[in-house]
Amino acid sequence: MLIDTLNSSQMAVIYLVTELCCLTAATLSFVFNAYIIYCFWRKKIPAADNLRLALYLAIGDFGYAAAALIHIGYLAFNWSNVYLDYNPYIIIITNCFLPAHLKIIVVVSCSMALDRCLAIFFPVVYRQLSKSYFANCAMACGYCWFTFDFLFQLLTAPFKRMPNCATMACFVNRTFLLYVSYSNTIAGLLIVIMSIFVFAGIQKISIRKSQIGTQTTTGVKTTSVFRQANRITVGILFCSLFFVTIPSLLVTGYEEVTGISLFAELGPFYICAILVNGFADGLVFVIVNRKSMGSRNRTLSSTGAKNTVAPLRRTSNLDFSHVTPHNPSIVQQHDQY
Repeated sequence: MLIDTLNSSQMAVIYLVTELCCLTAATLSFVFNAYIIYCFWRKKIPAADNLRLALYLAIGDFGYAAAALIHIGYLAFNWSNVYLDYNPYIIIITNCFLPAHLKIIVVVSCSMALDRCLAIFFPVVYRQLSKSYFANCAMACGYCWFTFDFLFQLLTAPFKRMPNCATMACFVNRTFLLYVSYSNTIAGLLIVIMSIFVFAGIQKISIRKSQIGTQTTTGVKTTSVFRQANRITVGILFCSLFFVTIPSLLVTGYEEVTGISLFAELGPFYICAILVNGFADGLVFVIVNRKSMGSRNRTLSSTGAKNTVAPLRRTSNLDFSHVTPHNPSIVQQHDQY
């Protein structure tokens, strides 16, 4: 009995540490992605239509962070090192949004990789493709998967109390847990495959540029936009590989080999990894666009300043020094101006 109590106490401490890490990562992800959404809303980001997928990814990460703050906040607030006993209805309802929001993040990440593959390998098709329509279709697919996962978890949950357990693995249906593990693994492998194509294509373009060595003046702006989109996509794909795909493979592989769920041993660590991914996505976008954010407003203000100064310059160019009372005709001509 004493050994069981010590094991339960140690597990509770591990849960608390994981939950505090989750709350920290959720706060950072919430703030960064809220700032990105605000910049899109205030039109502070140039070429916003071409970056609509990045906006939808920020919305997905923002929603996941908000749901995690509610779910993990409940776990941490009701934590105990003696005996854990959570309300299954609150756990399941607050947790339903987390796997569902993850599907939006995965679908949009894959869509960003597909967008770069089309731009690199099929530029003619990419130029004819409507960026807004492509992004809207990707978001629609993400929300369809979101709805399916949300209802699947909610309708199959047993709603039973599970003492001394603070992870979704204890409260959800076994079939749903296997579905989430394998669907996330398959989606992660798809991200890996598409990432390889994107990285290879960017490397090929870099080699070609180094061989040519020159660019036309008209292509400099297009090349800059293309390079910026590549940097955003590569950064987000790297984050997805490290914080979504690898943890998903680790969870599935560990449970297949040992028969023990990592969720029961480490708490909601996978949620923490996805929250770190959301924060990293926002950080990548802000770093890449740090110079261009707000440039539209500065351009408009500078244009307005030029328009107000220009008439004064035209007026000052008129030289009235030669006008005398003996030349009334010249005065009339200047009055007509």
